[in-house]
Amino acid sequence: MNRLFGPGLIIGAIAVVLILNVFLFTVGEREQAIVLRFGDPVRIAPDAGLKAKLPIENVVKLDKRNLEYDHSAQEIFTVNQERLVVDAFVRYQIIEPLRYYESFRAGGGDSQRALRAEGEKRLAAVLESALRAVLGEATDIEIIRDRRAQLMQAINALMAEEVRKFGVRIIDVKIRRADFPTENEDDVYQRMRSERQQIAQRIRAEGDEQKRRIEAQADRRETEILADANRRALEIKGRADAARNCIFAGAYDGVPVNITEETIDATVAGDDEAAPTEEGETPPTADERAAIAVAAGGVQTEANAAIIGCEFLPGGQRDPERAEFFAFYRSLDAYKVALQQGETTILLSPDSEFFRYFRNFEPPN
Repeated sequence: MNRLFGPGLIIGAIAVVLILNVFLFTVGEREQAIVLRFGDPVRIAPDAGLKAKLPIENVVKLDKRNLEYDHSAQEIFTVNQERLVVDAFVRYQIIEPLRYYESFRAGGGDSQRALRAEGEKRLAAVLESALRAVLGEATDIEIIRDRRAQLMQAINALMAEEVRKFGVRIIDVKIRRADFPTENEDDVYQRMRSERQQIAQRIRAEGDEQKRRIEAQADRRETEILADANRRALEIKGRADAARNCIFAGAYDGVPVNITEETIDATVAGDDEAAPTEEGETPPTADERAAIAVAAGGVQTEANAAIIGCEFLPGGQRDPERAEFFAFYRSLDAYKVALQQGETTILLSPDSEFFRYFRNFEPPN
């Protein structure tokens, strides 16, 4: 009995295991299962745990983790007809196992490995089509440097819409590498260098042109300001000379004088409209337009220009001695200007009125 009990126990255990295997199956934490009956799916087991099934049913398990498909490098023609070798990969997830199973079971069998191989074959076709559609509308510089992130987002959106019918969700699409083919890499880089040199030369030429325009504007403005300053100086000096002459006249006659100043409005000869200016240039002010007219030889008067008036006040009496002293003082000023050492030759008669104070130091009666 004891000798028969041991083998019988083993056979019974094996029978129990076989029976359990026929009626039960397990789903792991990383898996999701589809229960098939005579090849047709009857239900889905998306959660992990111990599940029951009929002996006539079998189970296909699919991975529910984030999966990666690494696509082999392929050549893409850009919108400017440049060849690029693009290496990309996709992160995806099976979110509808029944639709995924129905889409790919006819390609190579019902096993998890066969389904994934068939699914990634279809995924590769979709990825290649999206790469050509999106990158074919961009330039090589945009793909390599300027817009790679935006282009990957566009590829992601295009693929997501296409693979949704397979029960797959696209998590991310990345371009790992986008380079020129080795055989024409040097020619492409040389052409890129030439293009950048042309751009640099154009920018320098535009900068030189702008520099010359700014310098010309600055020179013109300098001329206008200097002309206006000289005109103002002459006006001030003229008013001062007029006031001085009035004072001299009063001193000569020995009578008080009243100096008046009358302001007049500015008028500029010619067109009152401001001349057109270059783009970005500040229009000249009224003073600067007046200076331009002076520099050009035009006739004009300035705003706040003034006329000096000289009026002898009544009640004064002419003082002969004061008048004679004033005449003597003015003669000394004339001698100082006219008789400069080494620079003046004057031919006058000895009895000339100019030298009357040299002939007689006594004032005349």
